[in-house]
Amino acid sequence: MQRKNNLLTKSSRNAFAMMAAVGVLVILAVIMAFSIQMNTKSTKEVVDTYVKNQAELYAKNAAEYALFQIAKAHTRCVPNKIDPFTIDDIYDVNIDIAYAYAVEGTDNFTCPDPAKTYVKLLGASSADREYGYVKIDVTVEVKEDKQVTSEPIRIFRRYLEDITPYIK
Repeated sequence: MQRKNNLLTKSSRNAFAMMAAVGVLVILAVIMAFSIQMNTKSTKEVVDTYVKNQAELYAKNAAEYALFQIAKAHTRCVPNKIDPFTIDDIYDVNIDIAYAYAVEGTDNFTCPDPAKTYVKLLGASSADREYGYVKIDVTVEVKEDKQVTSEPIRIFRRYLEDITPYIK
């Protein structure tokens, strides 16, 4: 006597196949959503890292620019301030300068616009002031209204440079 399996008829086998197919699709959808989320997160991290590295390089270049402005200043009139500027319409750069041994010189020379932009440094020939130093504070910020990064980026660097060769 042959026994018939009546538990799984043709219609119930089709329903089981349909449920298995839906289950596989749900699992694939979850895996795809997770991979897209990870891809988006890594893209944001790459952009943030790139913008931060650019800001660090701009900070270093801004310090060199400030030192160049000091070096090209005539005689002992050195810039007391450098106006803030913007790079690539994304990065705001602010440079603050402070001098060690910045005093009014006793020589007969005048600086252009001494109240705002220039300061006189006593020369290296003076007995009590043989060296001159400058402290350069550089701040590079990413403009918040540009929505370039997922978090605000602000780089601050402080440099101490010997300016004795530039003081004549």
